Amino acid sequence: MKSRIAIVAIAAFLASGCANMTTTEQRTLSGAAIGAVGGLAIAAIAESSLITGTAIGAGVGAGAGYLYSISRNQQQHTSDNSTKSHYRAARAAKRSKPENPSRVPDQRLASS
Repeated sequence: MKSRIAIVAIAAFLASGCANMTTTEQRTLSGAAIGAVGGLAIAAIAESSLITGTAIGAGVGAGAGYLYSISRNQQQHTSDNSTKSHYRAARAAKRSKPENPSRVPDQRLASS
């Protein structure tokens, strides 16, 4: 019973520490946790060292979480820039009106 309370207390403590993390740090930590569980499961199935499997899984998961976060940040940055440049291009392509229409020569008279 005491071990369950300790595990819940440790989990709550670790979860509360994630509040001040950046998105990249959160994704890296999540990747490490998921990788550790996966490495532990694979090591248990393979009947090898559980600590080694957990450590390798955590390392691979942290790397994957970090790369995923960098990829997502670049996609968001690219989509933000393409929207802005599209707006500028559409605005630049718009023809401006002449200031005083009476001073603009009539194109029909010039071509005859």
